[in-house]
Amino acid sequence: MTQPSLRDRIDSGKYQDESAAIDALTRAAALSPGDRQAIGAAGADLVRAIRAQTSPGLMEVFLAEYGLSTDEGIALMCLAEALLRVP
Repeated sequence: MTQPSLRDRIDSGKYQDESAAIDALTRAAALSPGDRQAIGAAGADLVRAIRAQTSPGLMEVFLAEYGLSTDEGIALMCLAEALLRVP
């Protein structure tokens, strides 16, 4: 017997009970305590490194110029959202 294709597996879970689906996914993605600690430490290191940067990055400069409180900023956000939908 062959394994079901990914599409078949997705289709079969389409109407699955949400709680059962979450339980199954949680078990499938179980991490060891060591893995959890390593992931947390890596995330904390990343946040500290970003916070330690004193010069604003390109995104901060861009958002300061075209914030969402301006008409231009809203227009750019609408354009970005529209571009995300283009296949």
